[in-house]
Amino acid sequence: MINKDPYYIKNIEDPTEEMQLAAVNKNGILLQYIKKPTAEVQWQAIKNNVWAIEYIENPTEEMCLLTLEKAWNVLKFFKNPTEKVMQKAVSIKGWSIQYLKNPSIQVQKIAVKTDWDSIKYITGPSEDVQYIAVSEYFGALKFIKEPTLKVKRKAVMENAEAINYIENINEEEMQIFIEDNVDIIKYKASKLDIQWVKDILKNKLSLSGIDKEYVIKFINCSELSIDKADFIHTYGSGEAKIFFVDYKLSY
Repeated sequence: MINKDPYYIKNIEDPTEEMQLAAVNKNGILLQYIKKPTAEVQWQAIKNNVWAIEYIENPTEEMCLLTLEKAWNVLKFFKNPTEKVMQKAVSIKGWSIQYLKNPSIQVQKIAVKTDWDSIKYITGPSEDVQYIAVSEYFGALKFIKEPTLKVKRKAVMENAEAINYIENINEEEMQIFIEDNVDIIKYKASKLDIQWVKDILKNKLSLSGIDKEYVIKFINCSELSIDKADFIHTYGSGEAKIFFVDYKLSY
């Protein structure tokens, strides 16, 4: 009967293991109608349909790991997942962290490394977790309510556009951000005092060991209306002058 109509299992008060297996091998979800399935029946059910895990009261770690491989969001059915299961889940899909209560720092790190925007599901992420997220993509900054200065700087260094996600910037912080990435002037030019910016750039470009990329960004910053050649000639370090000449000769 069950081989012809597996749903008939609903009408059997105490089906044998053979009957149970016949039903779940046809449709794993039918596990919900079996009151006391054996471990073998549970295994066969989830192998047939991973969503049958919902009807297993206390799935083993191995069962959890198997179903996660096929559908990361079955995690929502796990009441007390082990650390190994949690790490596996977020390594497959960072967003799965939304189904976890009090995930460890390691689980959080893996989650944002897998999917940077999973940071939005983490309450009060540590600086390390924040830093990994913005390292993956600067835009993660918009999901962090209270980023540390270190994290803000990393985001800005990754992409100057990150400055648009930082609120209530004081003068000291703005100076730091300009020194980190001159391109932020593109986004804040109308709000910056040009003389103040020039003073910052004088000090920055005069540094021994100035980064070549910073010099090139300075040269190409169209929002900065100054004579770049004269500025570097007057205030630039030896390295800055070499980078400027090399860049100009290459074009």
